[in-house]
Amino acid sequence: MNKFFWIFAIFLLFSCQKNEKKKVTISKSIDYANLNSFVQDSLPIFDVLDLKYSKVYLLWKDIEIIKKTLEITKSDPRTLTFFLETLQSDIEKINEDQIPNELNIPQVIGRFRVFKTHVLKINAKKINFENFNLFKSDLKKIVNSYNSLLKMINKISKESLDK
Repeated sequence: MNKFFWIFAIFLLFSCQKNEKKKVTISKSIDYANLNSFVQDSLPIFDVLDLKYSKVYLLWKDIEIIKKTLEITKSDPRTLTFFLETLQSDIEKINEDQIPNELNIPQVIGRFRVFKTHVLKINAKKINFENFNLFKSDLKKIVNSYNSLLKMINKISKESLDK
């Protein structure tokens, strides 16, 4: 009986003892508020196609797919990855051979290829805490290459109409 008492006392002593182990957890999830703030405040302003030149650039049926890029700022940050995946799929389907003659010049084709590369390069499926800054950098590259493409399309369209 004495053994039983000591075993019970030791068990009781250890079970009642407080285990105050501090748990330090680092959140591995994405800070969507931070992403939203970045998209709304830190991305460059999107350029738009000039309506005066729509006669030229609307000959390119895929221009509407490219213009979808503007929706990055309108997307909920929690669904931004899905939007980017859809954009990647759509951009991948664009055939450079279907660029109308007025826009089928090296300056437009080159800028389109750069834009397409940045869209396809962004890893929207695996955005996480570790690559968050890379993701934001890639978003900026998409916007900058988009703006560059649109500026060239506007310029070439204007020149085409001025002829």
